[in-house]
Amino acid sequence: MGDDVVAFAVFTLICSAFLAGLMFNYTRRINRLRSTVSSLTTLTELVPQPVPVRSKKG
Repeated sequence: MGDDVVAFAVFTLICSAFLAGLMFNYTRRINRLRSTVSSLTTLTELVPQPVPVRSKKG
């Protein structure tokens, strides 16, 4: 009975460490993506954008 409890505790710790690692990796990738998007947004704001030509309907 005691071995089962120890095995279950070890299994639970391994699973929670795996999930914590996945969440850490996910947050790191999200932050990298967020910084890339913000740098590209500032780069896009520096480039003059063409004014769209409105077609005359009539």
